[in-house]
Amino acid sequence: MCFHHLLIYKGRGKGILAVLVLLLQVLAVSPLAQARSPASDLESSYRFLVSDRGAAGGILYRATAGKLQGRRLPLSFADSAEYWGAYVCSLPGNTCPVTDSYDPRTFTLTPEKTPAGELQTERVNIHNGANIYDAATWQIAVMLGQVLNGFSLPDRQDAYALVSNQNVLLKEGYNGNSVHAQAGENRAMTAGKVFVYNNLTVTDPRRAYTFRMLPRKWLASDPFIGSPYADQVKTSGLPLQNPDYQLGTVTWTDWKPVTGENAWAFLLGPLQAAYIHYVIGLKSASVPLADPAVQNALDLLPTFAAMQSPSGAVYYAPAGTVMNRGDRLVDPYEVAVENNLSLYAGLRILDATLRAILRQEKNLGAKDREAITGALQLGDAMINGGVISNTRSTSGLLSFFKNEAWHDGGFVQGGRADDPGSAVAWLPNLEVKAVDVNTWGITALGPGRIDAWFGPGAAYRNWRQIKQWGGYGVGKSLWGVGFSDQDGNGVDAVGNYRQGILSTEWTAGAITMLRSMIAYYQTIPAASPQYREARGYLATLNLDEQSMLAGLEKMRVDTYATADFPGRPPDYPRLLPPGPARPSIYASKRYLIPFGWYANPIPSTCATAWTIMVADGYNPFAFGGKY
Repeated sequence: MCFHHLLIYKGRGKGILAVLVLLLQVLAVSPLAQARSPASDLESSYRFLVSDRGAAGGILYRATAGKLQGRRLPLSFADSAEYWGAYVCSLPGNTCPVTDSYDPRTFTLTPEKTPAGELQTERVNIHNGANIYDAATWQIAVMLGQVLNGFSLPDRQDAYALVSNQNVLLKEGYNGNSVHAQAGENRAMTAGKVFVYNNLTVTDPRRAYTFRMLPRKWLASDPFIGSPYADQVKTSGLPLQNPDYQLGTVTWTDWKPVTGENAWAFLLGPLQAAYIHYVIGLKSASVPLADPAVQNALDLLPTFAAMQSPSGAVYYAPAGTVMNRGDRLVDPYEVAVENNLSLYAGLRILDATLRAILRQEKNLGAKDREAITGALQLGDAMINGGVISNTRSTSGLLSFFKNEAWHDGGFVQGGRADDPGSAVAWLPNLEVKAVDVNTWGITALGPGRIDAWFGPGAAYRNWRQIKQWGGYGVGKSLWGVGFSDQDGNGVDAVGNYRQGILSTEWTAGAITMLRSMIAYYQTIPAASPQYREARGYLATLNLDEQSMLAGLEKMRVDTYATADFPGRPPDYPRLLPPGPARPSIYASKRYLIPFGWYANPIPSTCATAWTIMVADGYNPFAFGGKY
């Protein structure tokens, strides 16, 4: 009988219990006290995040626009023409010949609405885009690498100067290689019925959400141009008077301001990076109020509050936002629970940051103190309930998580909140279960709160459920998790894991959740009625953590090339030739995720950043990375 089964039958004898106690003494170590690296060469992964794209094997590009000129900024993925042309285009049902047409009425150059056109849009977005969530995780990981690991950057760059480039980009409101460098071009300001924030207009670019995926510039390049696959792209009607419109350039089409991405971009990423720099690195008592990370967060806080409903949920996106796929508009009453959890964690981190500033900065003026106090009051109302504007109040995020978002032992993916035309205040979406809403939810709220709300062991039982429908592995060995209950993952009738799809990023999030549970269940005192059960939880959680760390090891671009993954592209090293860096890939195969985007097995900024956070035992959902 394998040890996994011994744990299941832990109550059947003193001998087994003694084995468990011994195991716990060895394994039950605080995650922050012992950083466990899932990569044998973490520095080579770090190099991907701090090096230029191209020969240096990194993910950075150099900006040329306005105040951004000369600054290095991150992109989300590293791809190749061969990956798209030789592999994706050859998959069953795919076709890649596409014609891009110029429309003189809108000054746009776009592909036809066909499968080939969709594929071009996808590869153009991946080749040229920077998701602001990815950039936020990048900020944290870059700081961890220099401050905690002592890794150096090319040309002796300062890590905080590098990650602060992203804060400048958000503050200035234009993209890195923008031709016009106009403030607000990457911000979703209200225009008529487009980008209306819960019936409110936002016209100040500093107060508007940033679009979730930012291009280098408005006219983006197709990676096929200059490659053997260039003949797959044709154009029609190019304007002769404007040479910027050329074969292989298309107009950027992803204009989606989303609450969750903005919570990471303005709260979680920059505030955590600032903490690592000032408090851990420089031994300062607080992050300075004047730092752009703090100022950007304060600017956007009222807009987050404007998007909050009476029941406490914060809406997914402003009215007039296009959905992930197709041309339909997002329901203005739609709620993504994971977005709310990210925002909750960000608000908590902002609160702690501002309170430290109030305590430590002795020279604050009356106006600054008033601004900080107002922000603290607003954040508290958003979390705990209260008045959030002259005409609005809310029950708060905690009320929403406890009373609406939890269903049948876990968090639902989303739903609709406070639609005036609905007979019910909250209508959950029960069709698809999401992994991250649960792993992030338990980490952000804390397993202690989950158990207090829903009964002792509720957090642990939630993880046990996730493994049943979302775990990925071989035989009884758990490698990690995918995205949803629709991925072909989970456990079969005889208890073996299926191999649907493995997500690096979401597996790292699951490991972070396990560490938060380990930290909590270790504190259950021996006198508690839950003590014996908690000891059993710890044994399983530690084993799952170690097995998933081993799974992450297989998801580096070099190890993936030889690992046993169903759906791995044939001749993978030819499609994505290895370079000096060893980033993590996004997912174990190409796959249309139920939430509206394709996963690809290519080097990923957020996957690599999460791998470094896991290696350094840093919890991005809590102030200072603590569990």
